[in-house]
Amino acid sequence: MMNRACFTAAIAALVSVVFISGCNDDETPTIGFKTETSTVTEGTTVKVQFSATLPSGVTPILELSGTATEGTDYTFTMDTKEITFTVPDDFIYDPSETIVIEITDFDGKANVGGKRVHTITITDKDEAANPGLRVELRWDVDAVTSGNQPGDVDMDLFLWIEEPPGSDDFILIDGSAQIGNGFEAVFLPSNNPTNYPNRAYGLGYNYYEGTSNNLKVNVTFKVFKGNIDGGINKKESAATYTLANINQWDVTDDFYIVQFFEKDNANFNNFTDIFVPVSGSRAKKLQATLTDALKEKKKHK
Repeated sequence: MMNRACFTAAIAALVSVVFISGCNDDETPTIGFKTETSTVTEGTTVKVQFSATLPSGVTPILELSGTATEGTDYTFTMDTKEITFTVPDDFIYDPSETIVIEITDFDGKANVGGKRVHTITITDKDEAANPGLRVELRWDVDAVTSGNQPGDVDMDLFLWIEEPPGSDDFILIDGSAQIGNGFEAVFLPSNNPTNYPNRAYGLGYNYYEGTSNNLKVNVTFKVFKGNIDGGINKKESAATYTLANINQWDVTDDFYIVQFFEKDNANFNNFTDIFVPVSGSRAKKLQATLTDALKEKKKHK
């Protein structure tokens, strides 16, 4: 017969074995996402939380898919509790894009939980934007870099329309002519056929003043609720200007159309390259009757 002391020791040993076995099982956590869906508006961030905090040394292996593009439509960072997605306002009409995140495995000791996939729907900030084409003029005083460095340069942007159609004569209809080194933009609506009919249009990028002799001119076209060249919604052009291109148009009354395109309802097509306005180039030199508004914009004090 086992005495009381031996019996007590045997029970203690058995409990110890069971306890240790249970601890070993709990050392491998099971982790997924807390939820399966969320939404985010352009220009904001959204946090996708894990179902449990990631232990030290454990990193989820993610597979990203969906209609949104990483690096262009969103970026993300991750810590032990959540993944933060940042969605910039791209000023492009691209509704209902999605980001699909799937935990496929872990680098480290962890199991994938039940909610392994989370889908983010991006709400387009431009859903209510007027349809049409936005033209943005930026420049870089260092033509080697790809950033936007305005320096002391002042440029202006002009929009022209061919009138009458097929005549190769153009009339100035809009412009952006800020004083100083602020970047410029104009908007051509696609739903106003009276003032903006289907026609050939021209753009002038005027180097008003500055000291850069190697000026990289960057033009971005963004379409809202329409297409560029039948299928895209963003297009870029670039050229290099020199000091020989400086033209104080409010004094000289000289203008150049340096890029052309055509409007076909909500589609914008046949964009040319930028023809740098120097002697012998394909830029179209012409004169224009300036509106009082443009004259006022460019009055230097």
